[in-house]
Amino acid sequence: MKEILVLCDTVPTVVAVHLERPAVIWDIAERSAALLATYGAGDEALLDGLFGRARACGRLPFQLPRSMEEVRRSRPDVPQEGGDPLYLFGYGLGRQSVRG
Repeated sequence: MKEILVLCDTVPTVVAVHLERPAVIWDIAERSAALLATYGAGDEALLDGLFGRARACGRLPFQLPRSMEEVRRSRPDVPQEGGDPLYLFGYGLGRQSVRG
């Protein structure tokens, strides 16, 4: 992860993170030019959405914690329990049309 942060600090960087479950990525979110959450999309589909060749949309199916301390305080059987999440459940892009 250190290499990604160095890159983000050097040039504007778009970071795509594959999320199978919530992750603590506040440092990447703060330092990247854009942050994309993916759930198994292929590289071509990801780039099509990024460059406007396809409609990019989607919402987080869980909230992303701001810190590991927040994760430790949370109960695993209670969804969306964190008091100060980095991103809320449902955050993301709606069904917006891409203008060409």
